[in-house]
Amino acid sequence: MRISGEERRQQILEITLGVCAEKGFSGTTLDDIAEGAGVSRTLIVQHFGSKEGLYHALSEAVGHAHPLDEDLEVQRRMRERDDFGVFRACAEHVFENNLRAARRSNLRLTTFSMLEYPDLFAKFRQFRDEAWESLVAYVEMRQREGALGAVDARNLVEGYKGTVVHLANETIHREEIPREERFYQVIDTMIRLMLAGLYGKA
Repeated sequence: MRISGEERRQQILEITLGVCAEKGFSGTTLDDIAEGAGVSRTLIVQHFGSKEGLYHALSEAVGHAHPLDEDLEVQRRMRERDDFGVFRACAEHVFENNLRAARRSNLRLTTFSMLEYPDLFAKFRQFRDEAWESLVAYVEMRQREGALGAVDARNLVEGYKGTVVHLANETIHREEIPREERFYQVIDTMIRLMLAGLYGKA
């Protein structure tokens, strides 16, 4: 069955994400991607212009995949003013969206970009930072309501995000069978300690 040009483009991007997340950018060739997608190298160049053009398109696709600010559970917890639930749902979003295909996950791809392709990493980081703006806004709202203490919301979220991403990376990629319960035990402890301090300052 013939597929549209846009469908073919998306298929190539999905294959690129998987191959680059598994082999790294320096270990991936256009021939690898073409073979995985079942297309010719020439067709990839027609769609993206070059390997760099393909990586630029990949950064856009990855940046807009699984947007945190559109996560229904995160949104629900925010509406309910469930502070613990909001932070927990954000951690679940990161972990669960990368656990499904650990060796081909966005987390693994981002790590390779940091090591091998700094320009691409800068784009991934920009998209990732923007995705967490909703949590910054939530903390600031709860501060205005008098529920959370006066700390720098952006620094708080930056620290929490860094911990979640690092722990998710370690849990998913260092163990044959990721121990989800261990991940959530650590995250839950961190959230409780963080909120205890914030409530104490309110």
